[in-house]
Amino acid sequence: MKPYKNLSTPMLAAIGAAVLVVLLFLSYVLSSGMLHRKDTGIVLQSGSENAPTVSSGSQMLTAQSVADVTIGPDNAQKVIASLARPEAYSCVIENTLYYTGGSSTLRCHQYMRDNLVRIDWLAETGAVQSTLMHVGDVVYTWENGSTTFYKGTWGEFTDDAAAMLPTYEDVLDEGLVLSSAGRQDMENEPCIMVEFEREGYRCVYYVSAASGLLKQASFYQGDTLARQVVVSNLKTEQPEETLFTLPNGQMLLGENTQNDE
Repeated sequence: MKPYKNLSTPMLAAIGAAVLVVLLFLSYVLSSGMLHRKDTGIVLQSGSENAPTVSSGSQMLTAQSVADVTIGPDNAQKVIASLARPEAYSCVIENTLYYTGGSSTLRCHQYMRDNLVRIDWLAETGAVQSTLMHVGDVVYTWENGSTTFYKGTWGEFTDDAAAMLPTYEDVLDEGLVLSSAGRQDMENEPCIMVEFEREGYRCVYYVSAASGLLKQASFYQGDTLARQVVVSNLKTEQPEETLFTLPNGQMLLGENTQNDE
């Protein structure tokens, strides 16, 4: 990843520190086997033209269709595979790792529209610390308040993984055996609960039948909770265009990102 402008030493240090915290947290998650990236034929929120989407006005139809089905371990994967994601949305993602004597939490705000993704990493106060934006095969990142940014090649990393968000891709693995499944409401939102074992962890996912997005995921080692991901404040209307603006004022929506050199 290369700097788009020459940055001062303090600014480089600030950006480097913020990125280092995220990378350390993510490296633990990846090495622990609690986040997977497999090709199961189900396309997630990576901007692919084959991703199943619906308009915000038809979300309740999806939830109603699921409500008419008796869900169990034998059919839960097929029901989840039939869910559709919104065309645009925003949400808050909270990742908590539990360890002996304490826990560590990272929060981010994710925005999705028109195959563009913005991830704001948040401080404990809720203020934005740093931002990552994915447009095509290009990634941008900058520290909050900065007028400069880094620009680099995105590579094969997924938008979900960038936000440290597990997806139901693992649930749809043909070789996966569900130990439990059913319908369960979370915060008055109809969800499909599935439980399965993977790489030494007991995984419990709640997938929203209203949005087709993950609502919560928990990972246990034995009876001990090792990691929990909670998705909240979901909004299915389009995020504002101004959110997809670089620190230099350039708006990325509808533009050829290759012309920003």
